Amino acid sequence: MKPDLYGIFGNPLTHSLSPAMQENAFRESGIEARYLLLPLDLAGLRAVLTRKRNLLLKGFNVTIPFKETVSRYLEDVSEEARLVGAVNTVFVRNGRWAGTNTDVFGFMQSLGRDASMSPRGKNAVVLGAGGAARAAVYSLCKAGISSAAIFNRSEARARRLTEEFGNLFPDARLTAHALRDPFLTEAVKKAALVVNATSMGLKASDPMPLPAESIPRAAGKGRGKLFYDLIYAPAETPFLREARRKGHRVLNGVGMLVYQGAKAFECWTNRRAPVKIMRAALLEALKNRESGMKV
Repeated sequence: MKPDLYGIFGNPLTHSLSPAMQENAFRESGIEARYLLLPLDLAGLRAVLTRKRNLLLKGFNVTIPFKETVSRYLEDVSEEARLVGAVNTVFVRNGRWAGTNTDVFGFMQSLGRDASMSPRGKNAVVLGAGGAARAAVYSLCKAGISSAAIFNRSEARARRLTEEFGNLFPDARLTAHALRDPFLTEAVKKAALVVNATSMGLKASDPMPLPAESIPRAAGKGRGKLFYDLIYAPAETPFLREARRKGHRVLNGVGMLVYQGAKAFECWTNRRAPVKIMRAALLEALKNRESGMKV
């Protein structure tokens, strides 16, 4: 029997850890399936998806730079994906190709399960206004955040995000600021949660997404804030290192990656995802990658 085929479209995909995570999940669940890396440019993706009825895949993920454009090739898009403005998981439902966004689920599951935090009634700071930030802000608003200050290099882009989600969630106080606005220090001081949704921290040479002096020292043991970096490699970015040094709780993006992948698995298979197996596979793949870099 031929295995079912799944995969991920994006460019570049060299460092994707989804195959290790999903193939271990298939194996644990007794499913004969393979998960493929499918690097394409925009023209290639368009050519594939316009003929998707002949596609051998039973489902797939979508990553940078296609999350915001893939929906135009699908028959059905979930309300959540439409509101966030990005699709990252595609599956077949009632004979139609459907898209959803599992990043929202992954973010909230990680926040609750890995950090034991409920955003309801709290203040937050979100650094960035791209796709990852949109998923985070949408999640926080849906969970009843009191306020969220969005800081981005382009203040206009942050403003578009706050205006759009402000209309959807009128009870949340959303404000937009330039990333280097001096108000950042005051906003972090008042926040219970600070989220880095930028790519700053992926490279060793990257600057911190906010000045180190904008991170205050924790008021005392157990009274620190949660600093959450959506980056998962390296495991501790300078952003998290500085926050930990000053007594705060820190969380990286491993949990979000695992939980969004688990939700995708469930969309494809209608089976409960083996989350512990997926996390172990991801951590092992990260460890092997780090060892390879040191050789």
